[in-house]
Amino acid sequence: MQMPSPRPARVRNTRLILKTIYGIGPISRADVARETGLTPPTVSDVVASLIKIGLVEEIGLAPSSSGRRAILLRVIDDSRQIIGVDLSREDFRGALTNLRGHISHRNVIPLEDRDGDAALALVYDLVDRLVDEATRVVSGIGIGAPGLVDASKGVLQQSVNLNWRFIPFANLLQKRYNLPVYMANDSQAGALAIYTFGQGNESHLPLVVIKLGRGVGAGIILDGKLLHGNPVGAGEIGHIMIDPDGDQCACGNYGCLETIASSRWIVRRVRKLIKTNPHSALSDLVSDPEKINLETIYGALEIGNEDVRQVIREAGEALGIAAANLVGVLGSCQILVHGSVARFGQLLLNPMRETMEQRALPALSRDSVVGIASTESDIVIKGAAALVLQNELGVL
Repeated sequence: MQMPSPRPARVRNTRLILKTIYGIGPISRADVARETGLTPPTVSDVVASLIKIGLVEEIGLAPSSSGRRAILLRVIDDSRQIIGVDLSREDFRGALTNLRGHISHRNVIPLEDRDGDAALALVYDLVDRLVDEATRVVSGIGIGAPGLVDASKGVLQQSVNLNWRFIPFANLLQKRYNLPVYMANDSQAGALAIYTFGQGNESHLPLVVIKLGRGVGAGIILDGKLLHGNPVGAGEIGHIMIDPDGDQCACGNYGCLETIASSRWIVRRVRKLIKTNPHSALSDLVSDPEKINLETIYGALEIGNEDVRQVIREAGEALGIAAANLVGVLGSCQILVHGSVARFGQLLLNPMRETMEQRALPALSRDSVVGIASTESDIVIKGAAALVLQNELGVL
């Protein structure tokens, strides 16, 4: 049997040791050797290299009742910065994070309905600013983008709302900034963030994170790994047909989940309520239907407007149909929602859970979990940063 060359073996050992220190530390060299199965000399050699490049530090002695006390190691969380970018919102957002996903600086550029080349120029502008604002070595750039993303090649194959087709983001940004670039669908990035930095790894069940914003999509994590598709398309639940007689979606089909449960379509449906019923109590909140937004809708719910409650219930029921399909494919799973629409809380979740239980096999739906993951606006940014941690440093 031919032995592997020293260089690949050392790379594997380095990533394994760094991952162990990142996940368990503070930890001694001896415990790293026990956890990884590597020899103590190998661990000591790699740790010395990690200390030399400023990724790992010694922080003192471990407690001991007798004998020589071991020196503890930990990853220096602020030794590197990562650029995370979220292209899924009404504005393009980016941030600098440390190695634990903590954000030190944010930047936002309004999209203002731009698409195509004009929107691509905004991506360059956003990353330019973040590169200039970095105060540490930048380990890489992570991007969460709406649409079909080939993560293996760093290519956005299609984003209907931004009028993008086959944009080679990884290649373009690597040439421009001379940094590693990794990307995923925005819903997948959100799932990775919640699994890595949030509550998503607390259950043994498959994790599905549904992002409810301008669009609807899902990120799926199986056995701790993000499911991308072959090579794209995993989690594109926003374009599952829910109502064959429904409105036409941007994808060309009718009655997609996105036309019922996305923020844009919820706003559109509520605007239609006022236009068809000018005496609705909604008119007391806003005189011009075109000025209605999600904040207006939250306000309408606070005063108990039944018409708006029905719109949100219908969104929840549509999500329940999609959730039942997911349970039918994956078995019992943990389904969490996040994004701007998730702010509707139990008003959205209750019909979602009820519909899922009505439409899925009871034994599977009974053991499934439905909940709110997060309404935090930085989830996709943190997931994009996690892509760099996973691929460039190997700590996840």
